[in-house]
Amino acid sequence: MINRLDIADADFAARLARLLHWSPEQDQGIETAVSGILADIRARGDEALLDYTRRFDRVPATQAADLRLTKADLQAALDSLPAAERTALERAAERIRRYHEHQRAASWMYTEADGTRLGQRVLPLDRVGLYVPGGKAAYPSSVLMNAIPARVAGVPELVMVVPTPDGVRNPAVLAAACLAGIEEVYTIGGAQAVAALAYGTPMIRPVDKIVGPGNAYVAEAKRRVFGTVGIDMIAGPSEILVVSDGSVPPDWVAVDLFSQAEHDEMAQSILISTDAAFLDAVAESVARLLPAQPRQAVIGRSLADRGALIRVDTLEQAADLVNQVAPEHLELAVRDVDGLMAHIRHAGAIFMGRWGCEALGDYCAGPSHVLPTMRTARFSSPLGVYDFQKRSSLIEPSAEGADHLAKVAATLARTEGLEAHAQSAEFRLASRQVDAPGAAASRDAMATQAAVRVARHVRPDVQAMHAYGVPDATDAIKLDAMENPFRLPETLQAELGRTLAALAINRYPSGTTYRALKQAIAVQDGLLGADGQPDVSRLVLGNGSDELISLLCQLVAQPGAVVMAPAPSFVMYEVSAKLAGASFVPVPLQADFSLDLPAMLQAIETYRPALVFLAYPNNPTGNLFDTAAVQAILRATDGLVVLDEAYAPFAGGASWMSQLDAWPNLAVMRTCSKWGLAGARLGYLAAQPAWTEPLDRIRPPYNISVLDAETTRFALQHFEVFAQQTAALCEARTILAARLQALVGPQGALGANGLDTVYPSAANFVLVRVADVVAGEATPAVAGGHAGARSGSVPAGGGQGSSDAPAGTPATAPVTQPSRASRVAAAMRERGVLIKDASRMHPLLANCLRLTVGAPAENEAMLAALTEALQVVPAGQVA
Repeated sequence: MINRLDIADADFAARLARLLHWSPEQDQGIETAVSGILADIRARGDEALLDYTRRFDRVPATQAADLRLTKADLQAALDSLPAAERTALERAAERIRRYHEHQRAASWMYTEADGTRLGQRVLPLDRVGLYVPGGKAAYPSSVLMNAIPARVAGVPELVMVVPTPDGVRNPAVLAAACLAGIEEVYTIGGAQAVAALAYGTPMIRPVDKIVGPGNAYVAEAKRRVFGTVGIDMIAGPSEILVVSDGSVPPDWVAVDLFSQAEHDEMAQSILISTDAAFLDAVAESVARLLPAQPRQAVIGRSLADRGALIRVDTLEQAADLVNQVAPEHLELAVRDVDGLMAHIRHAGAIFMGRWGCEALGDYCAGPSHVLPTMRTARFSSPLGVYDFQKRSSLIEPSAEGADHLAKVAATLARTEGLEAHAQSAEFRLASRQVDAPGAAASRDAMATQAAVRVARHVRPDVQAMHAYGVPDATDAIKLDAMENPFRLPETLQAELGRTLAALAINRYPSGTTYRALKQAIAVQDGLLGADGQPDVSRLVLGNGSDELISLLCQLVAQPGAVVMAPAPSFVMYEVSAKLAGASFVPVPLQADFSLDLPAMLQAIETYRPALVFLAYPNNPTGNLFDTAAVQAILRATDGLVVLDEAYAPFAGGASWMSQLDAWPNLAVMRTCSKWGLAGARLGYLAAQPAWTEPLDRIRPPYNISVLDAETTRFALQHFEVFAQQTAALCEARTILAARLQALVGPQGALGANGLDTVYPSAANFVLVRVADVVAGEATPAVAGGHAGARSGSVPAGGGQGSSDAPAGTPATAPVTQPSRASRVAAAMRERGVLIKDASRMHPLLANCLRLTVGAPAENEAMLAALTEALQVVPAGQVA
């Protein structure tokens, strides 16, 4: 039933060679027919297409337009699918898309020492054709596997051709096209479809490349048009090779062999094992399970003609045979996968471990199932994003570089006898002198040269971003940065001064310094071990929480990694993610600033973030997110979910710190800045040691100064003072919110010129929206982007203390008409009060101001300035 080979047999090599031998038979009739069809399509175009479609597919089309499907046809096919089938296609499509996003290549540039810029420009192909077999045996998975890599590559035009014999359309194929974003579909097939794609007709514009499987006529047509267009490959029979040490059930292996043998009689299925008894067991499984297979005859013929069970002495011998065969599909069903993988050189797709069956790769694992066959895996690769991209070399010599390179090029050109080449190089010899670095030159000249070097070497996104600016407030009441307005009592100031004066600031901080600080934090936050002692293994210290955010993004920034957060939220989440090289996905909050849980869960399912930030309470909105929603996000996320509790002291006890043992992917981040130590720059993160240990490994050495460490430890020893100040601020917040509420609405103290909304707050600030009536319409409370849309650039500042530009605004963005909120903030600044204009931070924050809760006298001054500003900048007034 299936061939048995043993590497110890004298004729093993000869038998294996015969088993592996296969060459496509060239059918003269097919070659002649295809040649004629190609010539006819080139000559008669759409008329020939109609003739062949009527003849071969028996479709009574009368005009070329009858051969094109509409977007409505594709959507109807998708809508007609049973729910389970549609869900399966959608999940497969998303897995394929997510995998191929890791393959996307980017353009790059670098600068030589002589100033010459060299690089590579990567662009997608303009137009790609996808051939899909038609009829009842069509494969929707092939549509996804071919089309999605092209879409990820950025191909703007993707056209699909699929025959519909007797006018029968396969809804699953059309549904897959709809999911893949294909909008141009023609019901044509065979060599005539390939010709139309390659040469074009009045209806179908020619493509740059053709991909997709087909019968012998399609394969011959692709071979002949290659050169006019690119093609993916000329595929041979399907292949699977399984290497097993007997650690998986024999029935599994038998069915895996069937999975390729059922394609056609020429498919090849091979098992290699060091265990003869296991080979016997698999042979028994084959004999027992085969009769129940719907394609029993095809499988049986394939196994008898080209299948084999091969015994080897060692897995190293198995690896040598794998490299000789270079199979399309390779399964490594062994205990030591990594050890065997080290010896494997040639295979299209490699399925590793006990659960790695080839069928998963055919449909939904993620990688494309379009793989090299016939030993071509020795020099070729699976279909991927790179097959739909083209590369151009970039060369921009500097004057100095041209001077050097011209001499080299001219010498080599004359060696080859090409005088014009030599002269072309020499005509560009530098003729002017430039100031050399180090030479005497004006300050302006040096600044210009420095700017040129910056333009060459500094990341373009960094050049475009805004600095994290801190407004000067020496002449104003500072209520823009959410600081504690109260200082320490004089007695504690003196005691702290004596403590700091005794420090050895000539020495780096010691491990003892950090350990003592961690112990104090652990005691303060109740992070105790089973023995009741402070558990410092759960803590990582940062130079403020900003540094921890940056370190977290660096920790997970593998190729394709995604960082996610609701929006609006703290701007440094996005800044740090992009600077670390990760993608950032903001998910807009709802109009009331609560979490849009369905959108969050959909974004998590789509992008599989490695890191999710949830500010709790949220900055700049001040609200606490729903506990059940946070729990749902923790359950849905495989990566780390960071609850940023910067404002925890003002949140009435709301915290996730006590839940660290309940969630393997929960981290809680805090800062000491908000409750009184903004000048000390101390933040910390608590999580399972499995997270904190690698995070601590990338923490810069000595990132916390001895002055900051001892100041924080001193503050924790006297925390009751700060707790009293925090309680006073919470009481002041309640009073301030009530006073602000009196300015809301037409019935408020300022009527239509007052505030639109005062938002509830669990932080040390209050967010308000100023009223603004233009053309009879109130200020919109809702705006925002697409949930889960990837951020495309390093954002500008927009958080606490930063510029007013929204995230993503380049430094050169045009100035837009200032909102009423911006003008009110400016008017308050003129009156000596500095607050935060939040109106440009995010569309949901239109006309919003963020007011830090200050000392009672500061709050009175702020209310007075706000009341005056609202009156001098009336609603509806154009700046």
